[in-house]
Amino acid sequence: MTISKSPHIVYVDDNSALLDLGETYLRKLSSFEVTTCADPEAALDIVRDSDIDCVVSDYDMPAMTGVELLETVREEHDSLPFILFTGKGSEEVASDAISAGVTDYLQKQPSSEQYELLVNRIENSVSEHRATRRAERYETVLEALGYPVYVVDERGRFTYVNDAFADLSGYAVDEILGRGPELVKGDEDVQKAADELGEILSSRGPDTTQFEIEIRTADGEVVPCRDHMGYLPYEGEAFRGSVGILRDISGERARRDELARDEHIIRAAGDPVYSLDSDDRFEYVNDAFVDLVGHDRERVLGSHLSSYLPDADYETYESLRASLGDGAETDRLTFETQLLAADGDGRDRVPMECHLTLLHDDGCEVVGTTGILRDISERLAQEAELSLMRRAIDEASVGITITGPSEDDCPIVYANDAFEDLTGYDAEEVLGENHRVLQGPDTAEEDCERFREAIADEEPCSVELLNYRRDGTPFWNQSEITPVHGDDGSVTNYIGFQREVTEHNARQRLLERQNERFSEFTRVVSHDLRTPLATARGYFDIVAESPGDADAEDLRKLGQSLDRVEELLSDLTALASQGDAVAEPEPLDFRRVAERAWETVPTADAELRFDRTDGGASRTIAADESRLRQLLENLFENAVVHGGEDVVVTAGRTRSGFFVEDDGEGFPDGTPPHECFEAGVSERRSGGLGLAIVKQIAAAHDWTPAAEYGSTGGARFVFIESATAARPPAQR
Repeated sequence: MTISKSPHIVYVDDNSALLDLGETYLRKLSSFEVTTCADPEAALDIVRDSDIDCVVSDYDMPAMTGVELLETVREEHDSLPFILFTGKGSEEVASDAISAGVTDYLQKQPSSEQYELLVNRIENSVSEHRATRRAERYETVLEALGYPVYVVDERGRFTYVNDAFADLSGYAVDEILGRGPELVKGDEDVQKAADELGEILSSRGPDTTQFEIEIRTADGEVVPCRDHMGYLPYEGEAFRGSVGILRDISGERARRDELARDEHIIRAAGDPVYSLDSDDRFEYVNDAFVDLVGHDRERVLGSHLSSYLPDADYETYESLRASLGDGAETDRLTFETQLLAADGDGRDRVPMECHLTLLHDDGCEVVGTTGILRDISERLAQEAELSLMRRAIDEASVGITITGPSEDDCPIVYANDAFEDLTGYDAEEVLGENHRVLQGPDTAEEDCERFREAIADEEPCSVELLNYRRDGTPFWNQSEITPVHGDDGSVTNYIGFQREVTEHNARQRLLERQNERFSEFTRVVSHDLRTPLATARGYFDIVAESPGDADAEDLRKLGQSLDRVEELLSDLTALASQGDAVAEPEPLDFRRVAERAWETVPTADAELRFDRTDGGASRTIAADESRLRQLLENLFENAVVHGGEDVVVTAGRTRSGFFVEDDGEGFPDGTPPHECFEAGVSERRSGGLGLAIVKQIAAAHDWTPAAEYGSTGGARFVFIESATAARPPAQR
C-alpha cells in the first residue's frame, strides 16, 4: 500500500541503543519522517505541537509506561494511530493496551524481520486513519450541504445514506441500508437509473451523469429530484458500486411549469409582448406582436428595436431606459410611443402604451428589457373627443355647472368660465358647494322648490329665478338642469345651464309698457280727440254755411278747438316716444333739480316750498336728471292747473323716496286717488296725460308712485325707491 504523503512518526524508547537501532531500520525500510524520543513527557509535547501520523512506543519505561503514555495521548487524540512495541509482552499488558485504545501491539524479536513487520503495521494504521479522517471530512461537507447522499454496492443495495436522504424519503437509516432502490423509486425510475449507470460505465460514457427521478416517500408522497450519479473506484477489475447526490427540484419544476404556463399565456395574450437583449435586439415576441407589426416572427427576431420606432421615439426610449440605471428607485416604467407596423401602402404608425421592465441575470446585471404593449388608438380618440367637449363646455357663452347627486347635498363638481364671469365666483370657490350659494333674501322659495322636485323625480327643469353674484348684486337667471345617465340608466350627474335674463326681462317689460302706451294712445286718439274735433267740425259747418254771418266768437271757438287738438297730439307724442327708458342713474341734489323744473313751468303766482321736516333724509337721489326734471315739471303743472294760480306746492325727500304736495282742491269728485295716474282721468289739462307720463318715468326708475290727500286737502304724490332699483320685476 502506498501513502501519498510520508507519515511523521514519533518513536519512544528509554533504551538509547534500541532507539537508535529502530530509527535506523525505519528510515531504511520506509520513507517515514522519524522523530525519536527517550522521554515520554517530551514525546507528549511533540504530539501536541506537531502534525503526527503515528506514535510507536516501548512499554517498560521508568518515567511512564507505554500504556500510560497511550492513555495520555487518547485524552487529546482519540483516533491517532498508536503502536505498542515492547520486549516484555504479556496478556495483561496486551489487555490493558487494548482497553486504552491501542491501534496495534507488537513484541520485539531478536531478528531484523520485526522491523519489516513494524513498518507494515505503521503504513496500514496511517492509511486507515487517513481514510477515516477523509471520510469524516467528506461526510461533514455533505451534511453541511444538506443534500441527500447515497451509496449502493455492486448488487444495487444501499450501503450508506445520510440523514438528509432519510429525511427526504421518510424512512429511518437502518430501514434503508441493505434494501434495493425500489424502496424509494418506481419501476420506471429504477430502470432509468440502471440505464444511466450503464452509460457512464461504458467506454464512451462520462464519469458522472445527472437525470430526473421521483422519490416515493414512506407516506406515499412523490418528490421530484435530480440525481447526480457517479461510480465508485474499481478494485482491480471489480465494480464496487455507485454513489449519488439528490437535489429536490420541486421548486424548480414548479417554476419550470410556471414559466411554461406563463409562456402559453403570453403567447395567447391579446396584448403584444416582447423581450430585447442588451443591444436592443428582439429575442422573443408573442403572436400578438407578430400580428401587430405584420412581419414574420423570423424577420422580427434578431432585428433591432429602432426598426420599429420613429427616430424621435427611439431616442426617447434610450433616454428612459438610461434613467433606469444604477441608483434608480425602480426598474420599470410606462411611456407612450408609436410602433411602425406594415400596411398595404408602407408603414403605419400605431399609438401604443409600453410597460417596460429591465431584465437581470443572477448577478443582478442588466441583460435586456421586456415590454408589454397596448394599442391606445381608441383611448386617444376618446380623449380627443372628451377634450373637444371639455373645451366646448369651457368656452360656452352660457354658465355651465355639473353636480353630483350621489354625494351629500348634490354639490357642484364642475363650473365653466362663463359661470365664473356670470356669478363672480371662481370655480374653486363653488366646487363642493350647493347652488344655494347663488340664492339671496329675495329668491323665491317656490322657484327653488321646483328644482328640488325635478331632482327628486330625475327630470329636467327650467326656472327663472332671482340669484345673487359674489359681490351681492342681484340678477335674473334662466336656470335649466338636465339629468345625465350612466350606462345602467341611473342618474350620475346633473348638468346645469345659467343664462342671465336681466336685460331681456327689462326689454320685455319695456315692450309691454310700450304696448300699453300705444293702447293708451289709441284710446285717447279715439276718445279724447273726438270732442274737440266734433266741436271744430260744428263751428266749421256754421262758418261754411254762412260765411258772411260768422262772428269772431265762432272763429275763436274754432281756433280753440284746433289748439286743443294740437295740445293733445303733443302730449300723446311725448307719452308714446319718451317711453320708460332712463340713462344711467347718478347722484343728484333733489332740491336743485326741483328748482330748475319750477322755473320752466308757467306758475303765475304759485309758490314752491321745500319741506323742512324730512327727518334727516339725504337730499341726494339717484336718478336720470332729465327724466326726474320732466316728472317734477308735470307734477308742478298739474298742481297749478288743478289748484289755481296761487297754489302753494311743497316738495321734499323722505327716508324712502320723495313727495310733491299742493294745497289745491285735491282730486276730481268721485275719483279715487290711486286712479289719477291713468291717462284721461282728468280732462282739464292734456286729457290727463301729464300724470300718465309721471307714472311712466317713475316705473323707469323702479319707483313706486302713490297718490293721496295732503294735510290741507290738496293732492299729495309720494314716490318710494326700491331697494333693488336696478333690477327689473320678475316675469311670472
